[in-house]
Amino acid sequence: MFRVLFLCTGNRCRSPVAEGFVRQLAAGLPLEVSSAGLLDLGPAPALPEVLRAGRAVGLDVSDHRARPLADVDLNDIDLVVGLERSHVAAAVVEKGAPFAKVFTFAEIVRLLERVGPADGRDPVARARHAVSRAHEARQGEDFVPGEDISDPFGGPERGYVTMATQVRELSERLLVGLFGDAVVALEPLRGAR
Repeated sequence: MFRVLFLCTGNRCRSPVAEGFVRQLAAGLPLEVSSAGLLDLGPAPALPEVLRAGRAVGLDVSDHRARPLADVDLNDIDLVVGLERSHVAAAVVEKGAPFAKVFTFAEIVRLLERVGPADGRDPVARARHAVSRAHEARQGEDFVPGEDISDPFGGPERGYVTMATQVRELSERLLVGLFGDAVVALEPLRGAR
């Protein structure tokens, strides 16, 4: 299995949406997906605004419960995806995740699209090779602004829907970048587009 961890601040908004979309879209792929937050908020559910925004774009995260990054073993994780740069920094500095496996969501998608699909018949090996190639492609690259997924917390409801829509699009592109032609056709999500 190829293992992906999505990481945000509290694991009640952005990362559960990313986890939910990737899990829903990746049915049939050898992929394990999870999420965590930098803060320990106990097993709190997704925010009510996130539940409503999810329903608006065809995603149900009502079973989600937050968990802190401190409780996650990163040894078997193939890819850590932060929803903003501070999440990437925390995974590397505080948790010791290898920098070669940690990216922001928009960054990994951009880099995977730049390097193109990896070769190989084994989808897990292909995905691991794609992450390695993405890391090589970012060597010497300056910081690219605007790649954080904004936290809609405390804002209007439309901000949550905007975030969920952006995360859905990145989720689709991530799976294509990781698994190439193993992703024959991503099934459209209910309520999408």
